[in-house]
Amino acid sequence: MPEKQRIEYIDALRGFTMILVVIHHVALFMWGILGTHSIHGYLMQVRMPMFYFISGFVLYKAGVVWNLKHAVQFLRKKFVVQIVSTIIFFTLFVHVMDIDFVPALFSHMKAGYWFTYILFQYFIFYALAQLLFRKYAYLVMLLMGIAFLPIYYTPITNAIPIPESVKGLLSIVYWRYFLFFVMGSLVHKYFTKVEQWFDGRWLLLICLVTYFVLNIYRDVFPSNAENPLCGFLIGLVLTFTGLTVLFGFFRANQEHFTNDKVLGRSLQYIGRRTLDVYLIHYFLLPFREGGVVHIFTDHHMPIIEAFCSLMVALLIIAFSLLISNILRLSPILAHYLFGVKLQQDC
Repeated sequence: MPEKQRIEYIDALRGFTMILVVIHHVALFMWGILGTHSIHGYLMQVRMPMFYFISGFVLYKAGVVWNLKHAVQFLRKKFVVQIVSTIIFFTLFVHVMDIDFVPALFSHMKAGYWFTYILFQYFIFYALAQLLFRKYAYLVMLLMGIAFLPIYYTPITNAIPIPESVKGLLSIVYWRYFLFFVMGSLVHKYFTKVEQWFDGRWLLLICLVTYFVLNIYRDVFPSNAENPLCGFLIGLVLTFTGLTVLFGFFRANQEHFTNDKVLGRSLQYIGRRTLDVYLIHYFLLPFREGGVVHIFTDHHMPIIEAFCSLMVALLIIAFSLLISNILRLSPILAHYLFGVKLQQDC
């Protein structure tokens, strides 16, 4: 989007979501806390879906005519940003951390560098749907997103009749977020109507009550192991309601997330540099899933742990942005590491 068309609270929301990502990685790799402990179970319900939702939201632009030329130009540009940058950092990271390259490449997690890789696949899905199905593109993508949702469950993933190495290379387990990417684009497409829903009395109230009631009484329902379908549906409702509440909160308080406010300016800056933070921050963490400091696993202190995780995450983000700004001093590095457009010589 041109700068004048950017929605400030969307950039701030993206920055906030990036902070949630780093907080989770601090909890996982420093304290050894999994998603079911402390606040992290709540954050995991909305964190990655919101990231892909925002990606789809930002992608949509009214008036764009999707023809072959535009699709090729679009994917060529995104390839540099999403794939070239990721390959460079992934290769450097596995070397520095002494991780075997080939197993990491064929792992669905890609040593943590799966997000941008999957996002580029979503761009391919989006471009193909626009080219092949025209006015039915969003309907086709919605159906694809719904079909991809059950891939979260290992038995379904295992039943897909392609080699395991190919599944790992494509990281298809993360195709389950495609629905949220499509929804983000649709929300932007019909933004005027969506804003009317948010301005109504009931949408946010119903979503807020549903989200907290389901989380509080979730142990009443069968677990994923006992009833996968029930667990799947509850998780889906929690994600949708959580996304709605979080998006609605930022929209309702958008005056606090403008450039003339310190909070808004800071979150927007992180939001516009999420790629930089994502690619760099792994180097500033101990890459050990069991954690290196176990005070919060030995002693349950969720409030203190959340505060400590936030402080460490902000410190890591600050250093990531500092490193990013140093690397961006070189136009060539800025282009191939972070997708900054190269200026043509006069």
